[in-house]
Amino acid sequence: MSAKDRTDDLFGVLHYLKRAKDLIPEIPGVPQGEFMMMHKIHCCLQEGECRGEQPGVKVSKLSARLGMSMPAVSQMLKSLQKKGLVTRTAATDDRRVVYVALTPAGEKIFSDAINRFLERVNAVAELFGEEKIQQITVLLEDLGRAIERVRKDQPEKF
Repeated sequence: MSAKDRTDDLFGVLHYLKRAKDLIPEIPGVPQGEFMMMHKIHCCLQEGECRGEQPGVKVSKLSARLGMSMPAVSQMLKSLQKKGLVTRTAATDDRRVVYVALTPAGEKIFSDAINRFLERVNAVAELFGEEKIQQITVLLEDLGRAIERVRKDQPEKF
């Protein structure tokens, strides 16, 4: 395969991947980035990764899991807090440590949206096949890691 063919194929695939964002339900007043933040908060608490850390997830842990800077995470959390979807609580023993959790309203919005998302994903999986879904997930994770590595090691290319 020539470099031009590979480039053309990759552009086509990236176009489809961009459209895959449509699987994520639109929530009025909540951009997809904020929804993804809510998802990370929910998952971290559900996975038990934050067990013993009360009353929620450390903001620094969210920053690491999302690969985002602390200021970017804080700005997004501030927006979610203004909307009544998350709470932020400073640790009593160290005011620099902040925990975040979904409010009941945030949990409701998240739960409704994730159910719509799962319906869409299941419909796609039915047509595409479970085995192919697993294969493409592994490949896209590998692609994502490769892109991040180039971004980190060769920032001049981005």
